[in-house]
Amino acid sequence: MSIKYQIWFTWNAEREKIRLPVLPEKFSIKNGSNNQSIDLTGLGEITIMQSRPALQFSFSSFFPAGYFPGIKSIIAVPPILYIRMIERWKKSKVPIHFISTGNYINLYCTIESFNYSESGGDVGTFSYDITLKEYREVSLKAVSVDSSLIATVQNTTARVDNTSTPKTYTVKKGDCLYNIAKSVYGDGAKYSSIYTANKSMIGSNPNLIRPGQVLKIP
Repeated sequence: MSIKYQIWFTWNAEREKIRLPVLPEKFSIKNGSNNQSIDLTGLGEITIMQSRPALQFSFSSFFPAGYFPGIKSIIAVPPILYIRMIERWKKSKVPIHFISTGNYINLYCTIESFNYSESGGDVGTFSYDITLKEYREVSLKAVSVDSSLIATVQNTTARVDNTSTPKTYTVKKGDCLYNIAKSVYGDGAKYSSIYTANKSMIGSNPNLIRPGQVLKIP
């Protein structure tokens, strides 16, 4: 793939994002058909055209433990954090925003499968393969009937909302915001997001959280 390509995953209305540090060598797009063929007496086989199925994207790459000339993202992120973030997105049942600049892909997808491994010869580097499927919101058609009893069908375009529903966390003895952020986001440095969402309850000092407090996790 061209070195000018960029591949991004974003989630929760762009609040979390990943630029893949190493582009895949092969990128597979499955674009099938739901058309049906039937045989009619005197006409033979005819095809009934249907709406196409969802696009499916598959590729493999790796999250490197260290810098090398083929890396495309200058942001140094431990590979395990990429793994934990994608796992969490997959479990959330909220679609991700998938962008591949070289393929002109810009759409929402579900993470259908995500498999990864770490080999002994390169500890800390994770190889992975991932399959994404195009996500479409269910759109309803409104039917209106005028005074002359003529029905008009109006198509409505549904906008994809990939905002994650806020979750909560109950503070336990020994907890701190940094460790909570590391647990839920995979990145302790995001503790400020939790503090901002709960500042009215925590107060001016983010270190003063108490067991039993129920924190909103944005």
